Amino acid sequence: MNRFFKGLFSIIILLFIISSLIFIYSKYIEPFHITIEKVKISSSYITKEGKDIRILVFADTHFGEFYTTKDFSKAVDSIKKEKPDIVFFLGDLIDHYSQYTETTEVAEISRLLNQIEAPYGKYAVFGNHDYGGGAEYIYEDIMKAGGFQVLVNESLLLEDLGIKIFGIDDVVIGYGNPGIVEKGEEDLYNIVLSHAPDVADKITDYPVDLILSGHTHGRQVNIKYFDDVILPPYGKNYIRGLYSLQTKREAQLYVNAGLGMTQLPFRFLSPPELTVLYFENR
Repeated sequence: MNRFFKGLFSIIILLFIISSLIFIYSKYIEPFHITIEKVKISSSYITKEGKDIRILVFADTHFGEFYTTKDFSKAVDSIKKEKPDIVFFLGDLIDHYSQYTETTEVAEISRLLNQIEAPYGKYAVFGNHDYGGGAEYIYEDIMKAGGFQVLVNESLLLEDLGIKIFGIDDVVIGYGNPGIVEKGEEDLYNIVLSHAPDVADKITDYPVDLILSGHTHGRQVNIKYFDDVILPPYGKNYIRGLYSLQTKREAQLYVNAGLGMTQLPFRFLSPPELTVLYFENR
């Protein structure tokens, strides 16, 4: 019996050590270890002028208690090293703006965003926290001060590249209208920005080539058995990474895992991410 209790005690100690190491790693190490995912996008619709560009995507900073401007400054340094041609931010800038009392920090967010350079522009869309967190009437100002153009159910044409960009507003609690994508043009490469990835299922009949989303944080704590609890509305079908969709134009969807955290100050097996997209002809 003594051997049994000694063995049981050893197992308990081992489990405690493992749990402690996971806790330390997921709170103090992984959340601040930025990964740069370089993703090859293939399409027969990308133009000769557009095929050599580099697109950088980031999302879900959730500035607040768990993610600071000091953390973001490191991400900005990494972005600048990549020398992107176009930059997209996919929403959820501040976790809870109504509780974000650091007014000097808001100005610092814009200052850091303004350090990012991209010759063909910087563009953004609203996320659900940009509405629900109390930032609905200030988010666009913050982004504009940082040199970003916010697209709210609207599109723009990068004529020199043969690229059309659609920005769908947040569909969780905002005013998202996926129907705007019906104006995609057959002779252009059509990129859709949508904070929530499951919008992809609503636009497959339109001439879409690339959909870029965030929202899921790649589960943040990447244990798929808890998807019903972890994954947000409109973020349950496409979790992280590159997906090929069954559409006429063989569209692709990329879900960025985001930089910050919400609800809990942990990331586990889902490190913060910057995505660099480059093209090849199909």
